[in-house]
Amino acid sequence: MLGLNALLKSAHRLQGWVEQRFPNWAHRRHHHKWERKWADPEYNPFWKTDRPQKELVEATSSGWFAKNQRVIDVGCGNGEVSWWLAEQGYTVLGLDYSAAAIDNCRRRSAGTSNAPTFEVADFCSTNLRLEPAGSVIDRGCFHRIAENSRPIFALNIAAATVEGGHFVLLAGTFQHPQFLHYPYVRSERELREHVEEIFGRYFAIERAEPAVINAAEGEQAMPAVAFWMVRKPESPTRQG
Repeated sequence: MLGLNALLKSAHRLQGWVEQRFPNWAHRRHHHKWERKWADPEYNPFWKTDRPQKELVEATSSGWFAKNQRVIDVGCGNGEVSWWLAEQGYTVLGLDYSAAAIDNCRRRSAGTSNAPTFEVADFCSTNLRLEPAGSVIDRGCFHRIAENSRPIFALNIAAATVEGGHFVLLAGTFQHPQFLHYPYVRSERELREHVEEIFGRYFAIERAEPAVINAAEGEQAMPAVAFWMVRKPESPTRQG
């Protein structure tokens, strides 16, 4: 078993090195992987659950996500966050770079009133153009992005958020039995520093708190950090 663990750790370290050197290739690879997963009707990841995150409940019940403003659900996957927000009375746009995931969401929405809108969008694209929203939620998308692509991701998140708008980011530390060999593993402190480095130019981080990413019944939740951010005003330098 120790030999297998060492082999897995070495393989994932190599994966991390390759992704750093070839981010565009890594992004295409991840894209194809998620297309295959979401096209499989049997795909049932451990984090697929209709139970809302406590952070999402707090954001809506406290008014931090204002009811009169649109919400963007980044990396919506099968749409459970988008649907929960729509049930609370929000106008919701669910976005994912997987066309298969968006097709699944649209099929579920067919003929349903007050359903979220779902669109294909790649937050690692330099050509992404979105109408900014007052509130944005990312439950587990950022942390699976190849690290060299994360600055582009953060820029697109900022462009999709109105000045003064609110962004809730739930990012896993990957301190989870299924992922301990992955190159993404970080301590809470390291993750906080990393998110500040990536997003701090665009957002003020009001709070950063230990959290978990919900899991399906019988599955182990993933340790995470919840970041509550407010979009900074555009500076003349960035606007120019």
